[in-house]
Amino acid sequence: MKIDLKPGLHHSKNFHISEHDLASTLQTGDVPYAATPSLIILMERVICEMIAGRIPENYTCVSAEINVKHLMPVSAGDEILCSVHLKFSEESKLFFDFAIFNLDDDIIAIGAHERVLVKKDEY
Repeated sequence: MKIDLKPGLHHSKNFHISEHDLASTLQTGDVPYAATPSLIILMERVICEMIAGRIPENYTCVSAEINVKHLMPVSAGDEILCSVHLKFSEESKLFFDFAIFNLDDDIIAIGAHERVLVKKDEY
């Protein structure tokens, strides 16, 4: 399997928090702030965007483990930056660090994420 993923690879993307991202909308809480699962989805989207085209077409990358600390609230309309970093790989496993910031560079969430490369037709 030929992959073009080397430790140190980095990718960032800005997002606007929408009403759909809020805990109150997702019914994971009563507050009108971004739900932790919404931030996780945004982080996974950045990783998937980063690895697109870097793995064989007959492979995909699936989530295996996520550790996250959600440190600050984010409201609908707020802009955030999600930054991911490929820390290392081990056979078919990829290990990432990530951080999500607001525009004042405050840390909204940090964490680690493990993904596994799998053949699409065998998954």
